[in-house]
Amino acid sequence: MKYPAPLRFKMPSTLAAVDESCLGVKTWLQDNGLENDWFAVLLLLRESLNNAVIHGNRNDPVLDVDCELRRGRRWLSISVADSGAGFSWARAKKHRACCRDTCGRGLEIYQLYADEVVFNRRGNRVLLRRQLRKGGECALNSNRAK
Repeated sequence: MKYPAPLRFKMPSTLAAVDESCLGVKTWLQDNGLENDWFAVLLLLRESLNNAVIHGNRNDPVLDVDCELRRGRRWLSISVADSGAGFSWARAKKHRACCRDTCGRGLEIYQLYADEVVFNRRGNRVLLRRQLRKGGECALNSNRAK
């Protein structure tokens, strides 16, 4: 089976660009037979892009966010990088958001919907890998959702 070429794009740091990018990725997913995974992939993508725009690039539309999606035989990866200083992801992994918090749920979303989460040392690039589901399976990652 031949897999689609990676989808790479650069977008300005605006929430409108996040919405537009997610619509384009949804079309790419549908065009490449990944309808069963679109909800989880778009959730991971939107969370990553929002974090890059809001926290990484501080909503500065002059700064870009780089994104790449790759499909393998059984997996899909999402890479998102911003121009910001990064963050201490190891320390942030120890924090759990309270039900009243308005932010701080990104890492929990990653753990629930991605099979692998890797940050670069600086903390301004995240790589998320998700195993592709068969037959419309809707379950969360069973290794993470406990």
